[in-house]
Amino acid sequence: MNNRKRNLIGITMGDPCGIGPDVILKALSSQDTPAMADFVVIGSEKVFCNVAEDIRLKLPNGVNFLDIDNISIQDASYHKPSPECGRASVEYVLEGIRLATEEKIDALVTAPINKEAVTMAGFEFGGHTELLKEKTNSEDVVMLMAGRKLKVAFVTTHLAIKDVPHFINQENVFSTIRTTAAGLKQYFNIDEPRIAVCGLNPHCGDGTRFGSEERDFIIPAIKHAQETGIDCVGPISADTVFNKAINGDFDVVVAHYHDQGTIPIKLHAFDSGVNVTLGTPIIRTSPTHGTAFDIAGKGIANPGSMIEAIKMAIVMAESRRHSLV
Repeated sequence: MNNRKRNLIGITMGDPCGIGPDVILKALSSQDTPAMADFVVIGSEKVFCNVAEDIRLKLPNGVNFLDIDNISIQDASYHKPSPECGRASVEYVLEGIRLATEEKIDALVTAPINKEAVTMAGFEFGGHTELLKEKTNSEDVVMLMAGRKLKVAFVTTHLAIKDVPHFINQENVFSTIRTTAAGLKQYFNIDEPRIAVCGLNPHCGDGTRFGSEERDFIIPAIKHAQETGIDCVGPISADTVFNKAINGDFDVVVAHYHDQGTIPIKLHAFDSGVNVTLGTPIIRTSPTHGTAFDIAGKGIANPGSMIEAIKMAIVMAESRRHSLV
Protein backbone atom coordinates (compact mmCIF):
# COMPACT_ATOMS: atom_id res chain seq x y z
CA MET A 1 0.00 0.00 0.00
CA ASN A 2 1.32 3.49 -0.87
CA ASN A 3 1.92 6.17 1.75
CA ARG A 4 0.42 9.07 -0.21
CA LYS A 5 -1.91 11.27 1.79
CA ARG A 6 -4.07 11.93 -1.27
CA ASN A 7 -4.99 9.61 -4.09
CA LEU A 8 -3.06 10.14 -7.31
CA ILE A 9 -5.21 9.57 -10.39
CA GLY A 10 -3.58 8.93 -13.76
CA ILE A 11 -5.45 10.08 -16.89
CA THR A 12 -4.41 8.83 -20.33
CA MET A 13 -4.88 11.29 -23.16
CA GLY A 14 -6.59 8.89 -25.55
CA ASP A 15 -6.31 9.17 -29.33
CA PRO A 16 -4.44 12.41 -30.06
CA CYS A 17 -6.85 13.12 -32.94
CA GLY A 18 -9.92 12.72 -30.72
CA ILE A 19 -11.65 14.69 -27.99
CA GLY A 20 -9.56 13.23 -25.16
CA PRO A 21 -7.48 16.40 -24.62
CA ASP A 22 -10.64 18.56 -24.84
CA VAL A 23 -12.63 16.68 -22.19
CA ILE A 24 -9.63 16.22 -19.90
CA LEU A 25 -8.92 19.95 -19.90
CA LYS A 26 -12.57 20.78 -19.31
CA ALA A 27 -12.98 18.15 -16.60
CA LEU A 28 -9.90 19.16 -14.63
CA SER A 29 -10.86 22.84 -14.93
CA SER A 30 -14.41 22.18 -13.76
CA GLN A 31 -15.65 22.98 -10.29
CA ASP A 32 -17.47 19.64 -10.44
CA THR A 33 -14.17 17.74 -10.30
CA PRO A 34 -13.32 16.89 -6.70
CA ALA A 35 -10.28 18.54 -5.15
CA MET A 36 -9.66 15.49 -2.96
CA ALA A 37 -7.11 13.92 -5.33
CA ASP A 38 -3.99 14.76 -7.32
CA PHE A 39 -3.75 14.12 -11.06
CA VAL A 40 -1.16 13.21 -13.67
CA VAL A 41 -2.01 13.33 -17.38
CA ILE A 42 -0.22 10.74 -19.53
CA GLY A 43 0.26 11.66 -23.17
CA SER A 44 1.98 13.95 -25.63
CA GLU A 45 2.50 17.28 -23.92
CA LYS A 46 3.04 19.27 -27.12
CA VAL A 47 -0.18 17.93 -28.65
CA PHE A 48 -2.05 18.54 -25.42
CA CYS A 49 -0.75 22.11 -25.17
CA ASN A 50 -1.67 22.74 -28.79
CA VAL A 51 -5.26 21.68 -28.11
CA ALA A 52 -5.30 23.73 -24.91
CA GLU A 53 -4.33 26.79 -26.91
CA ASP A 54 -7.00 26.09 -29.53
CA ILE A 55 -9.80 25.83 -26.97
CA ARG A 56 -8.36 28.51 -24.67
CA LEU A 57 -7.90 26.34 -21.60
CA LYS A 58 -4.87 25.17 -19.66
CA LEU A 59 -4.21 22.55 -17.03
CA PRO A 60 -4.96 23.85 -13.54
CA ASN A 61 -2.08 24.43 -11.17
CA GLY A 62 -1.02 21.27 -9.40
CA VAL A 63 -1.89 18.91 -12.24
CA ASN A 64 1.24 17.16 -13.51
CA PHE A 65 1.97 15.92 -17.02
CA LEU A 66 3.87 12.75 -17.91
CA ASP A 67 5.13 13.50 -21.41
CA ILE A 68 5.36 10.65 -23.91
CA ASP A 69 6.71 12.33 -27.02
CA ASN A 70 5.46 9.85 -29.61
CA ILE A 71 3.36 11.82 -32.11
CA SER A 72 3.70 15.04 -34.09
CA ILE A 73 1.24 17.90 -33.91
CA GLN A 74 0.67 17.48 -37.66
CA ASP A 75 -0.26 13.77 -37.29
CA ALA A 76 -2.59 14.67 -34.43
CA SER A 77 -4.40 17.37 -36.42
CA TYR A 78 -6.17 15.22 -39.02
CA HIS A 79 -9.04 14.17 -36.74
CA LYS A 80 -9.53 10.78 -38.35
CA PRO A 81 -8.27 7.24 -37.64
CA SER A 82 -4.58 6.81 -38.34
CA PRO A 83 -1.94 4.22 -37.43
CA GLU A 84 0.25 6.92 -35.89
CA CYS A 85 -2.43 8.03 -33.44
CA GLY A 86 -3.56 4.46 -32.82
CA ARG A 87 -0.05 3.48 -31.77
CA ALA A 88 0.39 6.60 -29.65
CA SER A 89 -2.89 6.06 -27.80
CA VAL A 90 -1.99 2.47 -26.93
CA GLU A 91 1.40 3.58 -25.60
CA TYR A 92 -0.32 5.99 -23.20
CA VAL A 93 -2.56 3.21 -21.90
CA LEU A 94 0.34 0.79 -21.49
CA GLU A 95 2.20 3.38 -19.44
CA GLY A 96 -0.89 3.99 -17.33
CA ILE A 97 -1.30 0.27 -16.69
CA ARG A 98 2.36 0.03 -15.66
CA LEU A 99 2.04 2.92 -13.24
CA ALA A 100 -1.13 1.49 -11.70
CA THR A 101 0.32 -2.03 -11.44
CA GLU A 102 3.40 -0.67 -9.69
CA GLU A 103 1.15 1.44 -7.41
CA LYS A 104 2.69 4.67 -8.66
CA ILE A 105 -0.89 5.85 -9.20
CA ASP A 106 -4.02 4.83 -7.30
CA ALA A 107 -6.41 4.63 -10.26
CA LEU A 108 -6.38 5.02 -14.01
CA VAL A 109 -8.87 7.03 -16.08
CA THR A 110 -8.62 6.44 -19.82
CA ALA A 111 -9.77 8.91 -22.45
CA PRO A 112 -11.22 7.32 -25.62
CA ILE A 113 -9.14 5.40 -28.12
CA ASN A 114 -10.30 4.53 -31.60
CA LYS A 115 -10.49 0.82 -32.41
CA GLU A 116 -10.01 1.35 -36.15
CA ALA A 117 -6.86 3.37 -35.51
CA VAL A 118 -5.59 0.77 -33.02
CA THR A 119 -6.11 -1.97 -35.61
CA MET A 120 -4.35 0.12 -38.26
CA ALA A 121 -1.39 0.33 -35.87
CA GLY A 122 -1.17 -3.47 -35.74
CA PHE A 123 -2.83 -4.19 -32.39
CA GLU A 124 -5.48 -6.89 -32.23
CA PHE A 125 -7.30 -6.29 -28.94
CA GLY A 126 -10.92 -5.12 -29.03
CA GLY A 127 -10.72 -2.28 -26.50
CA HIS A 128 -9.42 -1.12 -23.13
CA THR A 129 -11.12 -4.00 -21.28
CA GLU A 130 -9.40 -6.67 -23.36
CA LEU A 131 -6.02 -4.92 -23.12
CA LEU A 132 -6.30 -4.58 -19.34
CA LYS A 133 -7.18 -8.25 -19.03
CA GLU A 134 -4.12 -9.24 -21.04
CA LYS A 135 -1.61 -6.90 -19.42
CA THR A 136 -2.70 -7.62 -15.83
CA ASN A 137 -2.93 -11.40 -16.40
CA SER A 138 -6.48 -11.41 -15.09
CA GLU A 139 -8.93 -14.25 -15.69
CA ASP A 140 -12.47 -13.03 -15.03
CA VAL A 141 -12.68 -9.43 -16.23
CA VAL A 142 -16.00 -7.62 -16.62
CA MET A 143 -16.91 -4.37 -18.34
CA LEU A 144 -19.39 -2.46 -16.20
CA MET A 145 -21.14 0.70 -17.36
CA ALA A 146 -22.78 2.91 -14.75
CA GLY A 147 -24.77 6.10 -15.02
CA ARG A 148 -27.45 7.75 -12.91
CA LYS A 149 -29.84 4.96 -11.84
CA LEU A 150 -28.51 2.16 -14.04
CA LYS A 151 -25.54 -0.24 -13.97
CA VAL A 152 -24.94 -2.80 -16.70
CA ALA A 153 -22.35 -5.61 -16.74
CA PHE A 154 -21.42 -7.47 -19.93
CA VAL A 155 -20.83 -11.17 -20.57
CA THR A 156 -19.16 -10.31 -23.90
CA THR A 157 -17.79 -6.98 -25.04
CA HIS A 158 -16.46 -6.26 -28.52
CA LEU A 159 -17.67 -9.11 -30.71
CA ALA A 160 -19.51 -9.36 -33.99
CA ILE A 161 -23.16 -10.32 -33.43
CA LYS A 162 -22.65 -13.58 -35.34
CA ASP A 163 -19.96 -14.60 -32.81
CA VAL A 164 -21.86 -13.78 -29.62
CA PRO A 165 -23.75 -17.11 -29.22
CA HIS A 166 -20.45 -19.01 -29.22
CA PHE A 167 -19.40 -17.20 -26.03
CA ILE A 168 -22.70 -17.54 -24.16
CA ASN A 169 -22.09 -20.57 -21.98
CA GLN A 170 -22.65 -21.39 -18.33
CA GLU A 171 -19.08 -20.63 -17.28
CA ASN A 172 -18.96 -17.18 -18.91
CA VAL A 173 -22.36 -16.12 -17.62
CA PHE A 174 -21.60 -17.32 -14.09
CA SER A 175 -18.16 -15.70 -13.95
CA THR A 176 -19.71 -12.40 -15.06
CA ILE A 177 -22.30 -12.60 -12.31
CA ARG A 178 -19.69 -13.51 -9.69
CA THR A 179 -17.16 -10.83 -10.71
CA THR A 180 -19.89 -8.19 -10.87
CA ALA A 181 -21.18 -9.07 -7.41
CA ALA A 182 -17.67 -8.90 -5.96
CA GLY A 183 -16.98 -5.55 -7.65
CA LEU A 184 -20.18 -3.95 -6.39
CA LYS A 185 -19.35 -5.08 -2.86
CA GLN A 186 -15.75 -3.88 -3.02
CA TYR A 187 -16.13 -0.54 -4.76
CA PHE A 188 -19.77 0.53 -4.54
CA ASN A 189 -20.57 -0.40 -0.93
CA ILE A 190 -23.46 -2.65 -1.98
CA ASP A 191 -23.26 -5.50 0.53
CA GLU A 192 -25.87 -7.71 -1.15
CA PRO A 193 -26.10 -6.75 -4.82
CA ARG A 194 -29.42 -7.50 -6.50
CA ILE A 195 -28.53 -8.82 -9.93
CA ALA A 196 -30.86 -9.34 -12.89
CA VAL A 197 -29.70 -11.34 -15.89
CA CYS A 198 -31.01 -10.58 -19.39
CA GLY A 199 -32.26 -13.18 -21.76
CA LEU A 200 -30.24 -13.50 -24.93
CA ASN A 201 -33.11 -14.17 -27.30
CA PRO A 202 -36.44 -12.35 -27.80
CA HIS A 203 -38.81 -13.18 -24.94
CA CYS A 204 -35.99 -15.23 -23.34
CA GLY A 205 -36.33 -17.79 -26.10
CA ASP A 206 -40.08 -18.28 -25.63
CA GLY A 207 -39.66 -21.89 -24.53
CA THR A 208 -36.76 -22.51 -26.98
CA ARG A 209 -38.88 -21.33 -29.92
CA PHE A 210 -36.38 -18.51 -30.55
CA GLY A 211 -33.28 -20.23 -29.16
CA SER A 212 -32.16 -22.55 -26.40
CA GLU A 213 -29.34 -20.54 -24.77
CA GLU A 214 -31.57 -19.53 -21.85
CA ARG A 215 -32.44 -23.16 -21.04
CA ASP A 216 -29.00 -24.63 -21.72
CA PHE A 217 -26.64 -22.00 -20.29
CA ILE A 218 -28.17 -18.89 -18.73
CA ILE A 219 -30.61 -20.52 -16.29
CA PRO A 220 -27.98 -23.04 -15.04
CA ALA A 221 -25.53 -20.13 -14.49
CA ILE A 222 -28.14 -18.19 -12.51
CA LYS A 223 -28.91 -21.26 -10.38
CA HIS A 224 -25.20 -21.77 -9.73
CA ALA A 225 -24.87 -18.14 -8.64
CA GLN A 226 -27.85 -18.50 -6.33
CA GLU A 227 -26.29 -21.60 -4.80
CA THR A 228 -23.17 -19.57 -3.93
CA GLY A 229 -25.30 -17.01 -2.10
CA ILE A 230 -25.59 -14.34 -4.80
CA ASP A 231 -28.94 -12.55 -5.06
CA CYS A 232 -29.50 -13.19 -8.75
CA VAL A 233 -32.67 -13.61 -10.82
CA GLY A 234 -33.58 -14.17 -14.46
CA PRO A 235 -33.46 -14.49 -17.28
CA ILE A 236 -35.63 -11.43 -17.82
CA SER A 237 -36.41 -10.08 -21.28
CA ALA A 238 -34.12 -7.23 -22.29
CA ASP A 239 -37.12 -5.13 -23.32
CA THR A 240 -38.31 -4.87 -19.69
CA VAL A 241 -35.37 -5.50 -17.36
CA PHE A 242 -33.61 -2.15 -17.75
CA ASN A 243 -36.72 -0.21 -16.86
CA LYS A 244 -37.09 -2.37 -13.75
CA ALA A 245 -33.50 -1.60 -12.77
CA ILE A 246 -33.95 2.15 -13.28
CA ASN A 247 -37.03 1.95 -11.05
CA GLY A 248 -34.93 0.42 -8.26
CA ASP A 249 -35.74 -3.30 -8.50
CA PHE A 250 -32.12 -4.27 -9.21
CA ASP A 251 -28.64 -2.87 -8.57
CA VAL A 252 -27.21 -4.14 -11.85
CA VAL A 253 -28.29 -5.86 -15.06
CA VAL A 254 -26.10 -8.48 -16.73
CA ALA A 255 -26.33 -8.09 -20.51
CA HIS A 256 -24.95 -10.62 -22.97
CA TYR A 257 -23.58 -8.49 -25.78
CA HIS A 258 -22.41 -4.96 -26.46
CA ASP A 259 -25.45 -3.17 -27.87
CA GLN A 260 -27.92 -5.01 -25.63
CA GLY A 261 -26.41 -3.13 -22.69
CA THR A 262 -24.88 0.02 -24.14
CA ILE A 263 -28.06 1.27 -25.81
CA PRO A 264 -30.06 1.52 -22.56
CA ILE A 265 -27.17 2.97 -20.53
CA LYS A 266 -26.48 5.63 -23.15
CA LEU A 267 -30.14 6.49 -23.52
CA HIS A 268 -30.38 6.87 -19.75
CA ALA A 269 -27.04 8.59 -19.04
CA PHE A 270 -25.42 9.65 -22.30
CA ASP A 271 -23.41 12.54 -20.84
CA SER A 272 -22.71 11.02 -17.43
CA GLY A 273 -22.05 7.32 -18.01
CA VAL A 274 -18.84 5.68 -16.81
CA ASN A 275 -17.11 2.53 -18.04
CA VAL A 276 -15.49 0.53 -15.21
CA THR A 277 -13.24 -2.52 -15.49
CA LEU A 278 -13.89 -5.09 -12.77
CA GLY A 279 -11.78 -8.15 -11.98
CA THR A 280 -8.28 -6.71 -12.41
CA PRO A 281 -5.82 -5.71 -9.67
CA ILE A 282 -5.97 -2.07 -10.75
CA ILE A 283 -8.77 0.50 -10.82
CA ARG A 284 -9.74 1.77 -14.25
CA THR A 285 -12.61 4.00 -15.35
CA SER A 286 -13.38 5.89 -18.54
CA PRO A 287 -16.08 7.94 -20.26
CA THR A 288 -18.60 5.89 -22.20
CA HIS A 289 -18.28 7.96 -25.39
CA GLY A 290 -15.83 7.59 -28.25
CA THR A 291 -13.20 9.77 -29.90
CA ALA A 292 -15.70 12.02 -31.77
CA PHE A 293 -13.17 13.09 -34.39
CA ASP A 294 -15.69 15.44 -35.98
CA ILE A 295 -15.73 17.81 -32.99
CA ALA A 296 -12.18 17.29 -31.67
CA GLY A 297 -10.22 20.45 -30.94
CA LYS A 298 -13.27 22.70 -31.29
CA GLY A 299 -13.94 23.14 -27.59
CA ILE A 300 -17.54 21.90 -27.83
CA ALA A 301 -17.15 18.36 -26.47
CA ASN A 302 -19.22 17.67 -23.35
CA PRO A 303 -16.92 16.73 -20.42
CA GLY A 304 -19.71 15.27 -18.27
CA SER A 305 -18.77 11.63 -18.76
CA MET A 306 -15.08 12.35 -18.11
CA ILE A 307 -15.96 14.26 -14.94
CA GLU A 308 -18.01 11.31 -13.70
CA ALA A 309 -15.23 8.87 -14.63
CA ILE A 310 -12.76 10.89 -12.55
CA LYS A 311 -15.18 11.04 -9.62
CA MET A 312 -15.78 7.30 -9.76
CA ALA A 313 -12.04 6.57 -9.91
CA ILE A 314 -11.57 8.63 -6.76
CA VAL A 315 -14.44 6.87 -4.97
CA MET A 316 -13.08 3.47 -5.94
CA ALA A 317 -9.55 4.42 -4.84
CA GLU A 318 -10.92 5.61 -1.49
CA SER A 319 -12.83 2.34 -1.06
CA ARG A 320 -9.68 0.34 -1.69
CA ARG A 321 -7.63 2.56 0.61
CA HIS A 322 -10.10 2.07 3.46
CA SER A 323 -10.31 -1.69 2.90
CA LEU A 324 -6.54 -1.98 3.29
CA VAL A 325 -6.36 -0.01 6.54
